[in-house]
Amino acid sequence: GLRSLVRPGHVVRPKALYRLTSSEMAQSKKVSTSDIVLVVSLSYLSVDLICEWEAFEGCVKPVHAWLLVSYALVLLSRLTYMVGSLVSTQAEDFLLNLRQKSTVTRLMFSLTWLVIVPLSTVWTVIGSKWIYEVLTRSPQCLPDGMHLWLFGIWQAVSYAWIVIYCGLGGLAMLLERRLRKAEGDLRSLEDPDVVSRWGRVGSLDGYASLPASLAAAGALPGAHECGEEDESWMHEDCPICLTAPKAGDSVRRLAACGHTFHRSCVDLWLVR
Repeated sequence: GLRSLVRPGHVVRPKALYRLTSSEMAQSKKVSTSDIVLVVSLSYLSVDLICEWEAFEGCVKPVHAWLLVSYALVLLSRLTYMVGSLVSTQAEDFLLNLRQKSTVTRLMFSLTWLVIVPLSTVWTVIGSKWIYEVLTRSPQCLPDGMHLWLFGIWQAVSYAWIVIYCGLGGLAMLLERRLRKAEGDLRSLEDPDVVSRWGRVGSLDGYASLPASLAAAGALPGAHECGEEDESWMHEDCPICLTAPKAGDSVRRLAACGHTFHRSCVDLWLVR
């Protein structure tokens, strides 16, 4: 229970308790079988394409070069994601967390969003134009009919990949916006009492640390400042920090359970 997590005299930041299992979640990350299958499949297709390279010489556009580079970009994007996920110690998904901590994860994150995704988008559009020109002006240059199907399927996969990454990018920005709003709300709760008990609480590491809505925390009823006349309250331990309020402490009594807490303790717990 709560008493087993918090001992008298032991300061535990609520922000850390939000992420009690973050390290366990990060340790569970591993390369999936589908990642290995994708890497092996793309490697095989690339080697097969290189073996038939000369058969495409009659094409008006180097669609074989486009296809090989397209394979390489997808392969690079997956390898980047695998490296970033394995190196990251954070609980959040690697591609959705704009607050990467290590140099390697920041590099992998930047490589994905600033290089691979834009380049893949432009390269896919170029490929559509080249394939159309080949099909209208030199369709006989393709080695066999299967390559026509391959180009069509790969174009569909490429555009689906772009749509998925655009969605992930939008989600990452939405989560970052929510993080900044949550940090602003948490900072609004920071007063000398909160800082003295818990330290600075207005900084979050990632979207896994997002608490619940903070809007109503400051408007909760039951806030009170202990005086000498409140002896009954001063003999009742705060259920969160397990220390009794002293004269001058700001407390909050919750009508639903009848318990009295330090306001700085309960407000942070209520916004989780």
